[in-house]
Amino acid sequence: MSEVTRAMSDVSTSHLLASRLRLSMIHLSRQLRRHDPSELTIAQFSALATLVRSGPLGVGQLAEIEGLPSPAVTRVADKLEEVGLVARQANPADRRGVHLVATAKGTKLFERRAEVGDAWLTERLGRLSKIDRLALERAVALLESFAAESKDGTPATTAEHHQSTEIRT
Repeated sequence: MSEVTRAMSDVSTSHLLASRLRLSMIHLSRQLRRHDPSELTIAQFSALATLVRSGPLGVGQLAEIEGLPSPAVTRVADKLEEVGLVARQANPADRRGVHLVATAKGTKLFERRAEVGDAWLTERLGRLSKIDRLALERAVALLESFAAESKDGTPATTAEHHQSTEIRT
């Protein structure tokens, strides 16, 4: 096989894998939402999750983490505040600014959805062989690095973050 043919085959294989990955992520997301339906959009739930895990953040900080423009995050925050899941608090470092913070209701909703979704996934992971779980652990690390890439495509993590660790069975 020539170098050109091999390169074309690699591109074709990568394209097929990308298509399968994208569709499987969409289907997995739908499965998770079926097991714990919510009135929140994916963007709203993701922003809430970030606030629960990271603590108070300014709109600009949340926009950067979520990879969304500030006006879109402002709309998400407005909706979350409207239903009592986040609150705006004065920024102690800048009186002109505000921080978004998850309320007790928002934290409870996040924890319930995480518990239900994690239970559903844990049950399925329990069916996998140790080798398949290790392969999935490696794949998750790679997906996390894709999700954390900067807008210019620079990886946010280094290779050592992708080292698989043994999963206890």
